[in-house]
Amino acid sequence: MIDQTISPFPMNPFFKPQPPLSDSTKEEIWLKFTQEGQTPRKIGFDYGVSLKRVEAILKLKKLEKDMEKKGITLQKNLSENIEKMLGARSFCAEPLTDTLPKVGVPNFETVDENQDFSPEDAAKILRRPTLAKIQEKEHQEELLKPFSLEENSTKDEQIMTLVGRDEKETNQRFQFKFKTVGKEQNVILRDRDGSLYKIEKELIR
Repeated sequence: MIDQTISPFPMNPFFKPQPPLSDSTKEEIWLKFTQEGQTPRKIGFDYGVSLKRVEAILKLKKLEKDMEKKGITLQKNLSENIEKMLGARSFCAEPLTDTLPKVGVPNFETVDENQDFSPEDAAKILRRPTLAKIQEKEHQEELLKPFSLEENSTKDEQIMTLVGRDEKETNQRFQFKFKTVGKEQNVILRDRDGSLYKIEKELIR
């Protein structure tokens, strides 16, 4: 018998995805960031989740909250059933960051069996900083540029120009983005409320 928490699709036993975080855990992460003021690093450390995953969860949770404010019905039943199929959990075991230094030509060093050989010694031979220094540098960069959920929305308001609005084109679920072809290649956005915007400079996310 196939364990569906490992292989959720019986007809494809070779597909064995990693169990996702449960929505209740994602909600806890959202509250810790928005109400308790915890940093993504602290949250990631407590839940065993990488910084990138924490930031992605927070962005998606913000999108979810915005949709609920607009009266959009979320498919909670679908997500709950998928969680059961995939065996959702409340904790991961992944590193905070993927620290992958540039690796060049392999370097072989002969070391005596009884000789102490520390990470600092290895870094010196390879002529690169130690892992601890790389991680400390990443941490300092995070402090200089803290994660914010409001950054993108503020930039969007500065570069989007309202062209018009048509109530017949309202759509509660999707936004549509078009790019005109020709001498002037403009980006046009049709928002959910039927508003039509011209994007002067499209952001690279």
